[in-house]
Amino acid sequence: MVYNEPDFLPLWVRYYAGQAGLANCYVIDHGSDDGGSQGYEGLNVITLPRSPQDDKLRVRIVSEAVTSLLSRYETVIYTDVDEFVFADPRAHESLAAYASAQRQDIVTAYGFELPHVDSRQPAYDPTRLVLAQRRWASFSAAMCKPVLVRRPVHWAPGFHCTDEPVAFGNLLLFHLRWFDVEIANRRLQKTRSQPWASPAAAPWQRWDDAGNRKHFDWYNAMPLIADCAFLPEEEPLKSIAARVLASQQGRENDVYKIDLHIPVEQLWEIPAAFRQLF
Repeated sequence: MVYNEPDFLPLWVRYYAGQAGLANCYVIDHGSDDGGSQGYEGLNVITLPRSPQDDKLRVRIVSEAVTSLLSRYETVIYTDVDEFVFADPRAHESLAAYASAQRQDIVTAYGFELPHVDSRQPAYDPTRLVLAQRRWASFSAAMCKPVLVRRPVHWAPGFHCTDEPVAFGNLLLFHLRWFDVEIANRRLQKTRSQPWASPAAAPWQRWDDAGNRKHFDWYNAMPLIADCAFLPEEEPLKSIAARVLASQQGRENDVYKIDLHIPVEQLWEIPAAFRQLF
């Protein structure tokens, strides 16, 4: 679901069309006036009139749209425009192949931020693959999202949880909100100027420039952990995934079924097998 996304929508369309075919990709356009979502012949676009950002309404719209799609498709994957889901290429040829091979009703991806560590990495070059330029990822419990569904679900705002316990699968989600300093600055200018239904919603979408810079400095200060396998049966992913699952205890009746703020202040090196995917 998008509103004026000139940097991320081309990446999203290119990646997911390559995984599932453009005819099977759907975008809900929330009143964009830059013409971006109309520029792809064959992309399915559902157009809504512009209104203030309301995450509770948004999650209801998406949940209902996914329910409708499940009358035509066996499996649906929902992501935000800056979220990229990978089936482990060491085990699966594509997302479509992964979806055909598994039978879980709801699959939660292992979530990662893909930050621009600008003390070590240049600005993003759109002529090159993203993962050839961003080799370090930070585990994020908040990005461990139930993205793949085979039955209707009710997501929580932000799509962080459903009404079911977490069930991880062999999927990784990389969140690109912070993958380039300049792109993040441009997007922040948009989100802090747009109308919001609640003044308390998503404060990071309305940071001032100093707050945004502080967030990038936080990533720059993290230690680098090389040669990470990104496999659930191996460290460091094994231990942190166990912490995420354990955090469900006592949250059975909460909107958010896991602790979204488990701290992992490290940058893990992404395996080479992923770097040609995106």
